[in-house]
Amino acid sequence: MTRYLAIGAACAVAYAFLGAAVSHAPPGALDRAGRSLLGGDPQLALVFTESCWWYVLLILGVLMIVVAVFRPEWRARVTYALITTVVTWQVSDVLKNVFRRPRPEYWRIIHEPTFAYSSGHAMFATVVYWLWAWFLWRSALPRPVRTAGVLLLALWGCGVIWSRLALGAHYVSDLIGGILLGSATLAFAAAARTAIERRRELHPAPQRNAG
Repeated sequence: MTRYLAIGAACAVAYAFLGAAVSHAPPGALDRAGRSLLGGDPQLALVFTESCWWYVLLILGVLMIVVAVFRPEWRARVTYALITTVVTWQVSDVLKNVFRRPRPEYWRIIHEPTFAYSSGHAMFATVVYWLWAWFLWRSALPRPVRTAGVLLLALWGCGVIWSRLALGAHYVSDLIGGILLGSATLAFAAAARTAIERRRELHPAPQRNAG
């Protein structure tokens, strides 16, 4: 649990320092370099971007619940993923209004009514697609299935992040911030889950007598 707390705290501090450094300053060298990806296959970029819109996430959430109903061994993972995603989503929206970083002036196709730092799409890439890649890798599914699933989900998350640069919706530092925020909440959630499991081990529920 201590390790998870340390990782979460480190990511949260890095997130806050990065946000304070970039939100009201001209784009740095890294952010300017990210503009080189602008305009790369906008239709494909839009597909990746749309995979983190609310209705797609809702569909994925329903599918997770269906899996949890029919596969009890996945219920803990589904519960962890759903709670973490919803909480991080709300935290991200609040923090965007704290840092209030303007979007890039070369933003294309779709203009969302939120600030730039940090990227919600990068956060979703972390807490949805990369998290489930990790879950699959650690599962008991056949190795070929795990390998294919992990590659698909990991690369899809990378595609989501690339799409935000291709569409000019974010600076590189916004994306790093989204990854840091997602990583922080995952680490804190893992710490909470570990604490709950230890408490249950120390204080098991009393057995009911039959009859």
